[in-house]
Amino acid sequence: MYMKKLIAISMGILFFMSSISVVKADEKADEVVKQNINVSRVAGWDRYESTVNANKKYMKQAYGNLAVIASGNDFKTALYASYMASALKVPYFVNPNHGMRSDVLNEMKRLNVKRVYVVGDYSKLDRSIDNTLLSRGIKVERVYDGKKYCDGYGSCYEMSLHEYIDTILFEALHKGENRGDIGNAILINDNKFPDLLSAVPFIAKTNIKYASGLLNTNSMSDWVSSSGYAVLDNWFIIGGYQSVPEEYRVRDYFYGEEFENKLMVNDEETYEPYRTWGRISGKNRYKTAVELAKAYNIVLHQNINTIVLVNGQDYPDALSSSLVASQNNAAVLLTEPNKLNEDTEKYIRENNIKNVIIVGGEKSVSKNVENMLKDF
Repeated sequence: MYMKKLIAISMGILFFMSSISVVKADEKADEVVKQNINVSRVAGWDRYESTVNANKKYMKQAYGNLAVIASGNDFKTALYASYMASALKVPYFVNPNHGMRSDVLNEMKRLNVKRVYVVGDYSKLDRSIDNTLLSRGIKVERVYDGKKYCDGYGSCYEMSLHEYIDTILFEALHKGENRGDIGNAILINDNKFPDLLSAVPFIAKTNIKYASGLLNTNSMSDWVSSSGYAVLDNWFIIGGYQSVPEEYRVRDYFYGEEFENKLMVNDEETYEPYRTWGRISGKNRYKTAVELAKAYNIVLHQNINTIVLVNGQDYPDALSSSLVASQNNAAVLLTEPNKLNEDTEKYIRENNIKNVIIVGGEKSVSKNVENMLKDF
């Protein structure tokens, strides 16, 4: 009887210990799988305060005492201004059409801003913006669609917004380099806010590294030949066929090969794999953003471990996303407001992302999405 009890007790102890071992093993497995992503959020009461708060968090000073400001009510102009600020690595603000916000002025003072590019004509930001800035001793230069530009050789002509911004960026970042005809450019449909939103920090970095020009489909219609195609040498196209039609194709300049939906790589001197051209696109806006995130490594030789996450269905809260991305060497990904998009989730899981910065309040990207990320 005694032996039976002893055996029973021993078996019970063994079973208990094995259960602990299984639990421990499961816990260890969970520890291996769990990414422990650092999730943070930049937000404000509205789009204007969100941008001010992004500057407060990530900008210590205004490089060259320069800042860029645009209307928060016109997404295209605001995103072009964001592209400009990201390439120049300077503070970026959005403002209502009339009257300078006091929090924007206070942040400019903290950052010691002495010069401002005001992006957009007077229908976007009226003269009260210029007058207020000038009264504070801040120099103002307007950048807008159709502005006359004189090249220093006696020639003056009207420039589109993207041309004017590219000219400013080239003079600031690549002064002394021979530009000539654009041999490396990015073509995008700037009426498609999701593509432009996720592409802005990528475009800014390619401009810094390769002096890439930015062109939109509206300015390219005369490039389509009688054959019905526009063949673009050594360019990037961002967006699928619904954004940038099939008529626009990329060709490798050295080999003469046309290719779609892939990135071609050639060294400029040896023609060996090195650089890339081609169409960067996905089946939808979310997948296109993912393909752009992948392109950072291929095109810019930059590993991405930080993602800036924004609402892919509405733009206001996301206007400061490029500022946040450029200050954190991050790519911008999109999501639905109440559920993490599956393509975005897959990229974050498969690429060992360490940090996710949500830009926008909980109405823009919900607490549910934030909690999903924290549970990775």
